[in-house]
Amino acid sequence: MTEIGTITLYREKSTVHRVEELNDDEDGKAPPALTMRSNRITIPIKSALASTTAVVRGQNIPGTMRMVSVVVDEIRRDVNALKDPDAIDWESLWRRKVSKYENDYNRQNWVSVHIGGQTVFMGGEGREGIAEVESIAMGEEVTEAIVNEAAANVLGALEDLMVEHDSQTAVVFTPGSAFHRAAILERRDRKTGAFSVSVHHPSPQKPVRLSHFISFCADMNEALTHKSFLDRVQELIAENALSGTNITPALTQATRNRRRELIDQISNFEEVNKVSYRPEKPTFA
Repeated sequence: MTEIGTITLYREKSTVHRVEELNDDEDGKAPPALTMRSNRITIPIKSALASTTAVVRGQNIPGTMRMVSVVVDEIRRDVNALKDPDAIDWESLWRRKVSKYENDYNRQNWVSVHIGGQTVFMGGEGREGIAEVESIAMGEEVTEAIVNEAAANVLGALEDLMVEHDSQTAVVFTPGSAFHRAAILERRDRKTGAFSVSVHHPSPQKPVRLSHFISFCADMNEALTHKSFLDRVQELIAENALSGTNITPALTQATRNRRRELIDQISNFEEVNKVSYRPEKPTFA
């Protein structure tokens, strides 16, 4: 039987400077030699074949979560995916998770999948640094030392490098025999709050699929992001400042439509499953 441990999402940013370039720049504002920014999700996996950690990275939190649901399902469906991940068409599985809204308004969206340090899917070009970091980290915590080693390998740098690495835990999924739980950091009105959500299994013999719960949380996260954007649009309208932005009526309406679609999906999940929130359910509209 395949066991999935606690799944953790980190917001990460790594910036690498060449010390020589910083010293030569009188203002100390030399552009970084390498910048890596992504959401990183670690998935501990234990099976009869192996114990390893899969990692999914992505441009935004909902997309990264949705790819995690794909990885969890594929490993649960056939544990040999851990030994032969190249046999899986990750590209097609990822594309099925990308909404029309994302295709239309977020062309920079990307994800990558790493199993036991091996990069098995990279949905985008020019991210050699990320693949190198994961080959060294092997699913463990990413540190400044790891980023430094990866950057030296990518840049071919013999001189000293200065590394800044920032990591913040944003979501923690805890699978359980009675219920699955997610603790989620939420940005409200440019402030950070937190809430937790749980889905209870109808019975031990009929648990809620972990992948479905992760996708549900992805829908909530995306709906909250769209709510924040639309609230900001209203503020700009009130300040008569919307014309000074690149926000178009088409984007605003598409965002409203996408939020409505997500709210329907959230409601459908709640109707089928027993869901509880602490301290309370967030407001999406």
